[in-house]
Amino acid sequence: ASSTTPDRKWLIFDGPVDAIWIENMNTVLDDNKKLCLMSGEIIQLAATTNLIFEPMDLAVASPATVSRCGMVYMEPHLLGWEPLLESWLNELPETMNAENKSLIKDMFLRYCTPLINFVRKAGVTEMSPTSDSNLVSSCMNLMDCQLSGIADPAAIESIKADQITAWLECYFIFACTWSLGGSVDSKGRKMFNSLFKELMTEGLTLESKRKYKILHMVDAPTKPIVTPIPDSGTVYEFRFVSEGNGRWVKWSDALKDMEGIKADAEFSQIIVPTINTVRYTALMKLFLDHNKPSLFVGPTGTGKSIYISDYLLNKMDQEKFKPVVINYSAQTTARQTQDIIMGKLDKRRKGVFGPPFGQKMVIYVDDLNMPMLEKYGAQPPIELLRQWLDHWLWYDLKDCTSIKLVDTIFIGAMGPPGGGRNHITPRFL
Repeated sequence: ASSTTPDRKWLIFDGPVDAIWIENMNTVLDDNKKLCLMSGEIIQLAATTNLIFEPMDLAVASPATVSRCGMVYMEPHLLGWEPLLESWLNELPETMNAENKSLIKDMFLRYCTPLINFVRKAGVTEMSPTSDSNLVSSCMNLMDCQLSGIADPAAIESIKADQITAWLECYFIFACTWSLGGSVDSKGRKMFNSLFKELMTEGLTLESKRKYKILHMVDAPTKPIVTPIPDSGTVYEFRFVSEGNGRWVKWSDALKDMEGIKADAEFSQIIVPTINTVRYTALMKLFLDHNKPSLFVGPTGTGKSIYISDYLLNKMDQEKFKPVVINYSAQTTARQTQDIIMGKLDKRRKGVFGPPFGQKMVIYVDDLNMPMLEKYGAQPPIELLRQWLDHWLWYDLKDCTSIKLVDTIFIGAMGPPGGGRNHITPRFL
């Protein structure tokens, strides 16, 4: 407000609107741009100041506020996920040539549309609601994690071009399985496996089109997959190993090499390894190693907290990662969340906070959707986490200076809504 420079200034209000503070902004939104405080003080904003609000909806905003703002309503299905794909392709490692990028783009365009149609229209149940762009972004994140192995120009020189093609196909199959097919329940996974394998081999049949309510036909692939998933199991039962043209290995094979339960182990500390513990631990390790946030959703009693805590506290490299565990309850506030996390971080330099040099802070939030909804339907603790994941900064609660958080990774776990758990904002997901 005190700046006299002719540069245009933007104030961005990113988050839910409620009926109290937005009413106090009405005088700022008028042509005179005056902010009237409770003390009676009036602050005149510069004529070059502009305000942008970015809420999910205007359910509790008054007509007085709405009439003062120009509205831009963006429907997800009109924008689509293709712009995300184009942006992501431009950020791929330099080792990916035009032919590789074309292959990746063709696979996304071929498989994502029918598989998203399946998730939305085939009647399958999702553990947590998702959006189309969220599913595709998750697929891109998993592709990023796997592409890091061939991002080094020196390492890729010894790999043949046809091997890279085979690997890229399998990277996409694995990423697609655990993103587009990762949010559905066990019944939905059987249907997803059947449809995905059909698309990879013979294209979409008319019977499947009607059964899964998919809008458009998908022709048979022009070239067969170089290293297809074996018919002996579902797409969820295999992981990809980059050797030669690549090979698919069953997750269950890892159980053979695991140590048995020690004779003197306490009963309460015993964790029996299963194919699920192997799968989800491997995925969690993949995300952590590549600085990708992750959220594990499942019914109560399935062991989410035990598996994640066991990995973070006992199996993770403690010299490289520093875990912080936060358990949310109905009474958790945004201030408590910020105080707990900031109390674990060191000040690197002015306005920059992070773990000790050489380490990364893993912030694990259990029961993520437990915080109670406030009067106007928002969950401040979750909005605070969303601000961190979106912008990587918070504001100091005393002097309002910006705080940038570096070398921090988020992991969350929650159950489906119900029984004290709430629906969380789709903007966070």
